[in-house]
Amino acid sequence: MPHYKTLLRTSLCVALLIFSNLTTSANPIGSFYALMSAVQEARSGEPVLPTPTLSLSASTESALIGAAFTLSWSSIHATNCSASGSWSGDKSTSGSEAISGDAAGSNTYSLTCSGVGGERSVSVTVAINGPVTALWDYTDVPYGTEDPSRQWLNIRLAYDQTEPSPVYLFAHGNGGSANGMSHKQLHTIASEGYTTVSWESIVTLEGEADLLTAVADAQVMFDWVLANAAAYNMNPDHIVVGGRSRGSIISWQLAHSNHPSIEGIYMYNALPRGAWQGEDWTPDDDINADSPTAYLVYGPDFDDDDGHNPTYADPVIARYDELDIGDRMTRYVDMWGDFQNEQGNWTNDGELMHYFPEFVATLEGINTPPVAATNALFMGHSFFSPIARQMPFHTAQLGVNDYTQHVEMSGGESGTPLALWRDHDHRENIQAVLDTGEVEVFGMAAGRDGGYELWIDYALSKNPNTRFVIGIAWLDFPADYDTATYGSTYSEVLEASWMQFGALQASYPDVEITFMPYGLAALELRYLFEAGQLPGITQLIGDNPETSLFKDAKGHGHAGGLLLDLAEFIWLKAIFGIDLESYNYDAGHGIDLKEIAQTIVSDYGYYFD
Repeated sequence: MPHYKTLLRTSLCVALLIFSNLTTSANPIGSFYALMSAVQEARSGEPVLPTPTLSLSASTESALIGAAFTLSWSSIHATNCSASGSWSGDKSTSGSEAISGDAAGSNTYSLTCSGVGGERSVSVTVAINGPVTALWDYTDVPYGTEDPSRQWLNIRLAYDQTEPSPVYLFAHGNGGSANGMSHKQLHTIASEGYTTVSWESIVTLEGEADLLTAVADAQVMFDWVLANAAAYNMNPDHIVVGGRSRGSIISWQLAHSNHPSIEGIYMYNALPRGAWQGEDWTPDDDINADSPTAYLVYGPDFDDDDGHNPTYADPVIARYDELDIGDRMTRYVDMWGDFQNEQGNWTNDGELMHYFPEFVATLEGINTPPVAATNALFMGHSFFSPIARQMPFHTAQLGVNDYTQHVEMSGGESGTPLALWRDHDHRENIQAVLDTGEVEVFGMAAGRDGGYELWIDYALSKNPNTRFVIGIAWLDFPADYDTATYGSTYSEVLEASWMQFGALQASYPDVEITFMPYGLAALELRYLFEAGQLPGITQLIGDNPETSLFKDAKGHGHAGGLLLDLAEFIWLKAIFGIDLESYNYDAGHGIDLKEIAQTIVSDYGYYFD
């Protein structure tokens, strides 16, 4: 038979098979793939073997030890499957299984399915948390009377209980639990001085009625916190509203209610489109000129779509910009790409609360009234302000009883001189302090965009004897550099800043301006760490100030840790001229930080002088 007739007959037969199978098969997609393989086989004369497809999901992202959850999977073109990781054994090619974790940690459940065309492997991760009582200071606290089984909350107190602490309100994602926050998340929040209130409502929203109930519960919970704050050492005047996915939706109106106690919003995977409140509602409907500072942080990037695409925040950002409050809005994306490994496990310290310390830094000073008479004023970011806040402690140790100061804090680039000048609220706070005419020392964090002259001119107009300090911090993200590169890069930054400072000093020849590269503290400690000369320090980055230099990937120092303590000694020497040898105070790290500070200021006297 001629070759073209063979092809024609084959094509007609295949077409009839496709039509027959697609109209009668219970699984038309699977039949389609099989028939397409037949077509390719007919064309090539050799069989084309389909590669298995495989999906695996967990019913929750976190669970308590011993609490059951469900793993579900399905495959096509697979003949056998096997489990590995935190579960094991042969599995059917499709199915579900109830499972639980017996120890706290991040459990990865992997499944590999194979067939004649090859194999496919997938994984899913579930955080297994310890007993509720180990994570929370108070559990199952009722906040409403309508339904105590629905209206309850847990409380994790801030580490610092010397005074009432600000509050972070957290609402979990759909299908989660108010018990479900991890130790790392709670530790990050508590380390920033915040008490966490994780509250429950309808666990899984399945319709408009559920949504309206949960939104109403948010207000009931908030009212309870205000009324009962004193009993739990919480400060009802400083509250941040938070939530994850579903939790962001049910907390959204509360967050933008303009209540004077609500200072900010920190939400993860916020405003999933599928859960918006009705067809006519968009989240920008609730935004107004008094909406608070907001951090919306996302696991996926813009090209990912698991239902939490960061683009869902676009109308919110546009509305903030339209109201000329765009400086209050921050969006971070691709946390999964930055802080998760291939198995989906978090690799950072704070997990989804990673940016919470930075967020808190942006709130510092928002509602802090300036003192009537201040002889020191410091303004800057989160690598600057924590050191400034320790100056009253040291002056008291030194017997200086009439020292007063004001610290104005704004995180990251928003804490540089030009950014603070352009920010109406911060500028107003700082100028109110300068207007007293009592400021003798005015310290500011260095910024690449300058802006020093604006502040110097204003300060001198109020007190012509004001002296100024410009502080150069250490490099952020220290893990991005090896020690040698860290040193050479900081030297380049230092030299560029010094050139900028020289031009500034030439503009004010009769004004005392001190250049203070206190970031040399991090550089020196890193050299000592590399040489094994820091007693007890085993990690560059870690949770414990007794064993690590930096507390997070960003490069913040631990309160009471080596880095900040050394920086404080450098400040005392450079700004106030304190003789550190005669200063009778020991920071208690098993190493003489005062001697190291003296050496830094001496060895780099070219800059400090």
